[in-house]
Amino acid sequence: MPLAAYEEEILGYNFIEYGELGKPKYLVLGIPDAGLVGPIASGHIVGSLKLNDAVGIESYGYLPPAAVVVNGSVKYPIRIYSGGNMAVLVTEVMPVASGIVPLAIAIVEFARKRGIEYIVGISGLGNPARAEAQPSLYWLATTPEAEALAAPLKDMGKPFPDGLIVGPYATILKESVKRGVNTLLLLTDSFVDIPDPEAAALAVQGLSRVTGVSVDVSQLLQEAETLRLRLQGMAREAKDALAKVGKGYEYRAPLIYS
Repeated sequence: MPLAAYEEEILGYNFIEYGELGKPKYLVLGIPDAGLVGPIASGHIVGSLKLNDAVGIESYGYLPPAAVVVNGSVKYPIRIYSGGNMAVLVTEVMPVASGIVPLAIAIVEFARKRGIEYIVGISGLGNPARAEAQPSLYWLATTPEAEALAAPLKDMGKPFPDGLIVGPYATILKESVKRGVNTLLLLTDSFVDIPDPEAAALAVQGLSRVTGVSVDVSQLLQEAETLRLRLQGMAREAKDALAKVGKGYEYRAPLIYS
């Protein structure tokens, strides 16, 4: 684990900068949700673009006492990788339920302070009929600028329909609206509690469209079954944690339409 050059605490989370974050235009989020679409996509992006490990995120109150070991190197359980115009947040563990909202707010505040122009979230939209159909892509934007960013998606997806979003991305969206942060959430139909690399591949293709940074997904699709087996434990952890913050409400329509 490299020595920290800079450390900042936001709402119980320590952002520890030990690499070169630079001034990326985009911060891509891979927070666990349905189908682990975000973590699968973010891990693939980091590997494909060979981004550099720049920032670790730690919390001894909200995260389990875990360290990640990669090629003999000890790393923080949540990390931000960076290179060129893109930074990518990778999550290896779920916060406890009480830590989900503070983490979401802390991420938005970190991005705002660092002058990042766009937050792009990647998430799964649990669909009980996923086994019978290929995933579709949806998007949701918090500002006119973020909506303009989604323009290249109009021939491969559609705006998110009326409904509820529950979990960390709901807080990220609300905080972004409140603070005027440009946030674009990309959602793909996914299995509810089974890792879904195919849905992640569609989200990565959408991300390539909106950022102009090409990321090939052929290897991700080739390794789909291996990933599905390897990430089953993480999928169970995510499901359990999100159930405690009312994730089940996501699958019903809103009370009021306007």
